[in-house]
Amino acid sequence: MKNLFAVLLVLCAATLSFAQAPKHTLTMDRGFFTTDYTIDGQEVDSDIFERELANVPEAISKWNTGNTMRYISWGVAFGGGFLLGYGIAEGSGYRAPNSYKIKILAGGVIIVAALIVERIGNSKKDKAVEIYNNYKGDIIGNGSFSMGIIPTEQGGIALAFNF
Repeated sequence: MKNLFAVLLVLCAATLSFAQAPKHTLTMDRGFFTTDYTIDGQEVDSDIFERELANVPEAISKWNTGNTMRYISWGVAFGGGFLLGYGIAEGSGYRAPNSYKIKILAGGVIIVAALIVERIGNSKKDKAVEIYNNYKGDIIGNGSFSMGIIPTEQGGIALAFNF
């Protein structure tokens, strides 16, 4: 029994020392309304794509910055659109004040600024994918080791090691 335990311990230590995640090629194709994410030519969900990017810390940092800029631009564009619409509605009256022109102009400028911020955020996300694909070193997982019992496809249970 001691020999079996020793063999299993050595086997586990050997697999831990050489455990590395495989390197993949990521691509992102932006459409007009949707974005297609692919890993090694296979289309995947955005969450899986982001999990793979998390293997390179610099890439996921750029990706998160791009996402933040994107959400900020959406909020700013909403505010600019509201101001633009309010100015148009105010100017459509019979005796409209001249201030409606300033509101229309300001709303339009804010929308253009939001589009520029969106574009910068998209370029950061593109740079994150480029950093991941150009990473020279081995892609190492998040450094966690877990072991558990999981169900198998045949209806049994199995001991699973995650590195």
